Amino acid sequence: MFWAIVNRMISSATAMICAMQMWYWHSKLPDPIPSHFDAAGHVNGEMSLFGFYALMIILQVVMLVLFPVLGAFLKVIPNSFINVPNKDYWLAPERRDSTLLFNSTYLVAIGWQTSWLLIFIFHLTCMVAVEKRAAIMPEFNVVLAGYLAVVFGGVIYLYYRFRRPKLEVN
Repeated sequence: MFWAIVNRMISSATAMICAMQMWYWHSKLPDPIPSHFDAAGHVNGEMSLFGFYALMIILQVVMLVLFPVLGAFLKVIPNSFINVPNKDYWLAPERRDSTLLFNSTYLVAIGWQTSWLLIFIFHLTCMVAVEKRAAIMPEFNVVLAGYLAVVFGGVIYLYYRFRRPKLEVN
């Protein structure tokens, strides 16, 4: 329950920061705005400012609203649709509720973590547009590496969290 409250607070703060960021940059950005970058980070596509904002808002709503909604639906979907290691053990009736609460909370965390990736990408894109920079690199590499480290760490944590406990010897 504690982590669910913390996640809601972080998600709310993330939404406010995203809104403030969009408000801050709006009057400073050109129209059209660079919106696509090649593998080297150089601008190779643009979109309208309205389209850019609409895309970012839709992505943020998906991350901050859809992930918690998906977590809430875990209780009503069959076990066959839930993928956790040692499924038979963790989704046994006596452990199912606590397992699903953990997974629901974890989905919310994935949402706000990905939302922060989008906030950084938005910021870097705005910097490229305003400063007339040729590339989004090297900052993007640092942001992406940080995000991937968090995701990889989360996968390792989940693997250990859902391992089958050693049987007690009597």
